[in-house]
Parts: sequence; C-alpha cells; structure tokens
Amino acid sequence: MFEDTRAELRSLAELRAFFAAHPRLLDEKHIAQIVAYGPSCGLTSRFLGDIPPEKIEVRDTNYRETYLASGFNARQRALLDELHALIGDRSVYDISIYAHEAMTPFALLLRGRYPRFLGSEYAPREADRKRIFPVPGIDITASGLPGNAFDFILSGDVLEHVPDLQAALCDSARILKPGGHLIASMPFAYGHEQTTIKARIKDGAIEYLAPPEYHGNPMDAAGGSLVFQIPGWAILQDARKAGFDDAKIVFWSSAQRGFAGDATLGGILLLVARK
Repeated sequence: MFEDTRAELRSLAELRAFFAAHPRLLDEKHIAQIVAYGPSCGLTSRFLGDIPPEKIEVRDTNYRETYLASGFNARQRALLDELHALIGDRSVYDISIYAHEAMTPFALLLRGRYPRFLGSEYAPREADRKRIFPVPGIDITASGLPGNAFDFILSGDVLEHVPDLQAALCDSARILKPGGHLIASMPFAYGHEQTTIKARIKDGAIEYLAPPEYHGNPMDAAGGSLVFQIPGWAILQDARKAGFDDAKIVFWSSAQRGFAGDATLGGILLLVARK
C-alpha cells in the first residue's frame, strides 16, 4: 500500500535533503506504479470525494497536466485538496475566495460550492471585456479589488504568464485578509535558485530573452498565453518581500490521490504563502 508523502520546503537545500531521504520519488519505475494505481483502484480526494477508475484517464507522462480524474488534472486536484485542508471545518458561507480564472470547469466547481467566490480573466481589450461580461476582466498585478478582502487566492498555472511577477505577489498580499493564503501551481524550476526570465516588457513592447513559449488560454485558444518566467526558489523571498509572513513550497506525492508531476518527479509542487 502506498502512503502519502508530503513535505513543506523553504529552500533548494531542503528539497535536496528531502529527495536524498526519499529517492524513490525520482525513480521512474516507482512513479509509474504511483500513476498505475488510480486507473486500477480509483482515487480519493479531500475535495472531490472518491473517484472510480472509469472516471480516470492518463494521457501521457506529463502527469501534472494529463492525469485526469473527474475531468481535473493532478495539479488542479492538489490545489483543491490543499484548499480543503486549510479551510478545515469552517462554513462555506464564511469563506471568501478569489481565483485567477473564471471561464473554466475548475472555476465553475468552486463557484458551485462557495457562495463568496470570485473568478476573473485577463481581458486587456475592451472587446474581450464585453465578450465575457459579467465576468470581470482583471489584471492581477493591479486588480483594483478591495484590500483585506479574501481568505484565499487560488492561482492555477497563471503566475508564469504575468509580466511583473512581483507586482502580482504584492497585489495578492494586499487583497488577502491577515492570515489568508495564496495557493498556486506553476511550472516550477525546482532545481534552480533563481527565476528564469523568458520574456519581459521593455519600452512598452515584449522583449524575448528565449524562444517564445505559449500555454493554453481560455481567453485565446488559438494564440495561448506567453510565458514570461519560470519561477525558481527565489519566488519564496519575493513573496515575503511582497508582504507575506510565510511562503513555502509544498511537495505532495500520493498514489491514492493521483499526485505525480511527470516521469521523473513523483509529486506535485505548490506555492503556499500566508499573509
């Protein structure tokens, strides 16, 4: 029987020590066994409940994106379970949640459970804002939302697309209540201290520092979203500078929950920052 393996890490050195103590989490054969569990036995989720094998699909070895259960991939299910754990036994009517997405199944799921949920999309053009109305079009680097307003911010693979990551972290800290949490998934350069900058805005135009990389975008299915950076461990220091009291990377590996990153990483990595 597999056991959940969960670690709260605050440095690259801590991660290396953790992997030295748990080498199987980097072993391809062991990771394949983790992933094989769900389609055979089904999965469990703090948020979604029990998920039978017939609702599970593994499309390829990019498991964080393509290990699907009830339609949600591994990183999304990890976000939901981390949220559920932090909420505890508080009433759904008492929780205010803001998510960096609105027109997705993930946002619809949250909207159906939490009355005080707000989701938004990035819509810089007036035509886009009219098209998605009444969904708000918000730039998360300068949201204009009230300060101290939310218990949680959920960000699912959005921070890598923000041209000013520090501004996004500062605004997130501003709009969270004291004790509130930012929970984020992102492509994380877990073997590197520094963030890799791939593009930036200079003199009002995009300057590419690496070949352009785009990810899927519900607002622009044809064009996608440009990747501006791949965060490294420096994001924890950036979060503290932005006003968070604590910031950590949560590594969570689980066969029963279906948490694996790819063929060489047997878990999901989340940024969890508390104001």
